[in-house]
Amino acid sequence: MTITRFQTLDVSQTVTIAQNASMSGAIDLGVNTLVGIFMPAAIEATTTNLLFWTAPTLAGTYVQVYDGGTALTIPMAVSTYGKLAGIDDVFGLRFIKISVATAAGVAVPQATALRLFTLAMMPI
Repeated sequence: MTITRFQTLDVSQTVTIAQNASMSGAIDLGVNTLVGIFMPAAIEATTTNLLFWTAPTLAGTYVQVYDGGTALTIPMAVSTYGKLAGIDDVFGLRFIKISVATAAGVAVPQATALRLFTLAMMPI
């Protein structure tokens, strides 16, 4: 396939937080970078912050992503799209997980049902 500068290269992938879990499964962004997230229609807190975790390998030990001493978060509400303020916040992260906290930063209880998040990405 030949790619011209007029073709869109947007990519999306679904990640889940399983029932009775508080963090998503690992996702390999490959040669893409995260640009935003679509929130599910239901979640345990109506106003939340998405938190990001990364590891050097897919099966590695995940650590929370910080920028200048502050945890990287996206304030969200149910059934919304959250755009990353700066792509450079996650540029270079290949393996990620997401978790949810309340707007006050308190961890949201484990999911009472499967929660699907759609990650919007673009090639780097």
